Amino acid sequence: MIGPDGSVHLDAMGLTCPLPVLRLQKALRGLPRGTQITLHATDPMTEIDVPHFLHESGHQLIAAKRIADAGPQGLPVFEFIISSAG
Repeated sequence: MIGPDGSVHLDAMGLTCPLPVLRLQKALRGLPRGTQITLHATDPMTEIDVPHFLHESGHQLIAAKRIADAGPQGLPVFEFIISSAG
């Protein structure tokens, strides 16, 4: 979903590896350089997979945090703020 400021929100909650990263990869395709994407996921593997994917593909991880008990059934939510490499 693209916000009014041009930022993108990607909801990958409930998806398991490798789907959060695959959806992120698809969302990043063709975006202008510097476009901000916020990814929310519940899969704990995203803490490893997302930073690794971003490093390998040249995109920038601006921030990452774990939000305890914020997901469905009290699962933690992993939030990543990403800047597109273009």
